[in-house]
This record gives sequence, structure tokens and C-alpha cells, in this order.
Amino acid sequence: MVKKDRLGMTRRDQQSLDVAKLYYSGLSQSEIANILHVSRPNVSKLLTHAKARGFVKIRIDDPREQDRELIDSLRSAFSLDEVRLVSPPRRRDIDIRKALGQAGADLFMGMVRDGDAVGVYWSRTIQALTASLQRQSLQRVDVVQVGGNLMMPSMDLSTLTSFRELRESLQAKVHMIGHPIVLESAGAKLAIEREESVSRVMELARRARIVLYSVGSVSSVATLLHSPLINEDEREFLIEHSVGEICAHFIDEDGRVCLPDLNNRTLGISLPDLRHNEQKILVAGGSDKLQAVYAALLRGYANRLVIDTVTARKLHALTKKKQGK
Repeated sequence: MVKKDRLGMTRRDQQSLDVAKLYYSGLSQSEIANILHVSRPNVSKLLTHAKARGFVKIRIDDPREQDRELIDSLRSAFSLDEVRLVSPPRRRDIDIRKALGQAGADLFMGMVRDGDAVGVYWSRTIQALTASLQRQSLQRVDVVQVGGNLMMPSMDLSTLTSFRELRESLQAKVHMIGHPIVLESAGAKLAIEREESVSRVMELARRARIVLYSVGSVSSVATLLHSPLINEDEREFLIEHSVGEICAHFIDEDGRVCLPDLNNRTLGISLPDLRHNEQKILVAGGSDKLQAVYAALLRGYANRLVIDTVTARKLHALTKKKQGK
């Protein structure tokens, strides 16, 4: 058993703190190794330990993420309560999602409170958000899935991982729908919605105080569009006429439902119901999401936005262009 002092620290904790203080005062790892009589590789390991234990917190203030003119213009254009900007150093999708997830988690954790119901529509961006959550001391929090499963094994496994992270970080009770997000017919969807377990989940989704979601694009890598739940004719129509999807509802550039028959077979929170949730947090970025973000904001499906700076500037330009028509 590792011995701890009255502060709950081990000898390794104490060493890592000394190393961290010396390193961030400007000394090199070699200099620290000489001062503390340890090997240079051990200095590196102790620095890693200090970060893992939360002893070291690095904060970078990026003026691009505090662009008041851009933030205010987007808030005014779409009647938003809050806009958070991120500026990842690289423009790869994975880097954008990670930055969005960290900022989205920070925003969300500042809002969630005891007794909340939180609706979540899973996506890879929301997965990045749940992976960034810190454990909170909360009570009586319900986390509810607001859309069915994609029926793609890797994606459904990732969905379960995200909801586990939400359960653990919020000490919450999780409510899952447990059915595909798109059914073979409107009748099949209605039958499932009448099931008592599903009915309870959907009612909880409708009255959730907070909803977390991203938008999907109609790009070649879009998850839902290329799932086995959508047939080839529907896929071709959506690629031609849709700008993306909001909680599995495909929309056109004005935010209207793009394919009513498909929409009637979609199991999850409806767009009118989403509009009436109190706090709707849209976390999205990347140029392929631009049109879908615009449509979602235009129709009032979000009142808080987390977005990368490049896409935010394009959104501002698109808004000006639309207003000038």
C-alpha cells in the first residue's frame, strides 16, 4: 500500500510538484534532474504525473476566441444567449471536434444543476464533449437519449460509452430509447412510441431543461446519411436537397423538413419539441456543417452555440449575404 501524508499525497506526488514548479519557472529537464538528483527520463514522467493528478493546469487566452465583434454579431443575428468560439491549431476534423468538445463541456458543466433532465443526441462531436467532462457533485440528474440508435455497431458502442461518461460525471440516471432511429414505416414508429418504456423516455426528452446536440452534414462521411436505415433513393434525394440533419431530421437550407416520409419514420425528439426546450446547446464546426448550423439557428433550434472561429466567420458572412437578398 502506498503511504500518504495527512494531505493525501504520496512521495511521488510531492516529487512531481517540485519538478513542475522548477520546470514552469523556466528550468530545463536536464537542469531539474541535476538539482533533484533524479534521471532526466524520471523528470519527464514526474511532469506527466503532475498533469494527470491535476496539479498543473494550463490556460491559454486566445484573442481569436474572444472576438467580441464576431460573437455579438452572431448573438444578435440569431437571438442567441451565448456564443463560445474555439480556434484549434490544426484544421483536421478530429482537432476541431476535440476543441469543440472541451469548450462545450465547459459551457455545459457551468449550467447543469441538481434535478436537471439533460437530453443528448449522440454524434462524434458530442462524444468529444462527454470525453471532456469532469466529475461533479450533483443529485437527481436524468440523462435521456433524444434519438434512437444508428444500428452501426461501432457507432452504437460509442454512444453507450458517451452515456456512461455522462452517468459517471453527473452521477446521473440514464434513459435510453433502445430502438433504431429510423423505422421501416410511420406505423412501426407510432407503435414503438406507444410502448410504455419508450413513451416515458420521449416525455422526459420533451421536458429536458438542457439538450446537447450537434448537426450532421450531407458530406460523404456523414454518419446517419450512410447508415443502413436510409435507402439509396432517400440518400440520393437528401444529397441533392438537404443541407444536413438536426437530431436525425434532415432539413433544407431554410431549416424545413426535407423528406416528410423519412421524417415520419424517425424516432426521437421532434423539431417543434426541440425548439421548446429551455436550453438548446448546439456544438458544431467545420465548413461542411456551415449550412446546417445556419438553418438550425435560423429556425430557433439553439440558443447557445459552440463553434470554431473559421466556421463562425463564414457563418457571419453567410448571414450577411442572406440578409442582403
